[in-house]
Amino acid sequence: MTTSTHLQQTLLVLALAGIYPLQAGAATSAGIAQFIAGDVNVRGADGKTDALQKGKDIESGQAIVTGANGRAQVRFSDGGLVSLQPNTEFKIANYVDKADPQEDRFLVDFVRGSMRAITGLIGKRNRANYKVTTTTATIGIRGSGFTASYNADGSTTMTAEKDGIEVCSGGVCVGLVAGESVRVTSSSEPPVRTVNRASPPTPGNAQEVVTAGNETTSDGNSTVKDPRPPAATSTGPVTRIFTDIMVSAVGTDSTNYQDQFRTTAPATAVFSDNKLTQFSDNSSGTPKWSESGTPAPLVSFQSIGNVKDPDFIGWGMWTKGTRELSGNSTMLDQVHYVAGRPTPQADITALIGAGGSYAYNLAGSTAPTQNGVVGTLNSATFSVNFNPSDYNVNVVINTSFGNFNLYSDSSTSAAFSSEGGSLKGMFIGPNAAFAGVTYSNDPGGGNVTGAAAFRKGAFTSGSSCTSAC
Repeated sequence: MTTSTHLQQTLLVLALAGIYPLQAGAATSAGIAQFIAGDVNVRGADGKTDALQKGKDIESGQAIVTGANGRAQVRFSDGGLVSLQPNTEFKIANYVDKADPQEDRFLVDFVRGSMRAITGLIGKRNRANYKVTTTTATIGIRGSGFTASYNADGSTTMTAEKDGIEVCSGGVCVGLVAGESVRVTSSSEPPVRTVNRASPPTPGNAQEVVTAGNETTSDGNSTVKDPRPPAATSTGPVTRIFTDIMVSAVGTDSTNYQDQFRTTAPATAVFSDNKLTQFSDNSSGTPKWSESGTPAPLVSFQSIGNVKDPDFIGWGMWTKGTRELSGNSTMLDQVHYVAGRPTPQADITALIGAGGSYAYNLAGSTAPTQNGVVGTLNSATFSVNFNPSDYNVNVVINTSFGNFNLYSDSSTSAAFSSEGGSLKGMFIGPNAAFAGVTYSNDPGGGNVTGAAAFRKGAFTSGSSCTSAC
């Protein structure tokens, strides 16, 4: 390499460093706002809204809201780029960039408006972990770029910009090549191909107020109107209702300090953004649980994937909750819960038929509580043994309050529990990809309660592994 070539490359590196400087605290930053025009706000996980400034870090869990004349461009840490047009709301639901295909995630909620995106390294490392969720569809990316916009009738149009994308809705996924478009009208209807492209509007120049003589109304105010549209106000968290989520929860009765357990059938679960706030079976004789008092911050809820994903699992804790049944309400303290879509019965049956044992790895948990005191979960293990006709579960919990082992009774469905209710939970996602549990046990000094999520690990013993493994 010649001295001249080396000097040119050095200058190029320095120039790029000037354009994309390293950010302090980049470990928690999803990206940086590199262009801002007009009315643009950022809403944090705690609901606080601030004006978004150029150069400001954007974090996972935050939402960007543009006004009627607002535009924004965000460059993510993996090199991806998103441009937001006026009247757009864009929530970074779960962003992880660890240069690890198994851990990296680009999961966002596109709530309204218009956007254009160029995928970064996360979309190249693991396309399954790059998803954009709208009110009508989930966009999976198989290429480099796409455009999406909401239509006046509430439908959404998506256009592949460079390579292929995949748009899924109503249980049907449609693949698109560059230049092709689909329109989605509802979450229960499949995407329909269209010749109309998603076309984010470009805002016109704002006109200045013009004085037109001294015309006034009877009360003395000017008759001149400002032709500029009013700035859009920030919206609150988006409420979404799902009817196929299973929830397991445990809370402490505020009056007699007896633990209350509940595992629902797949029924109604209400989410504020990606955080669970209420769940109920919607059948007679079953209670409805809901968060009460001062809501816990959004960061109190953790998840793997977005709530619309088939293998989504989330966990969290309400400081206060309410259990309602037949017109009677019970106040609950420290409600720990885990939620997700239960494993299909066909998958459970296939795993039982194949037999053998699996070890699961801890993926996340709430901090355990005892008598209102918050402690630490030091470790937890989960194993399942599939017998010829059923299965049972063993969970070992190690907390700062003490340690204990929990065993489930035999089960043949996605849900499982132990006699006496010290352990409840369910398998989540296709082929039991995850397991979620809530527990209550007294190692001394009072019941310790909590929730934990586990990811399926190694096949440890038993009959030879089949396609069900």
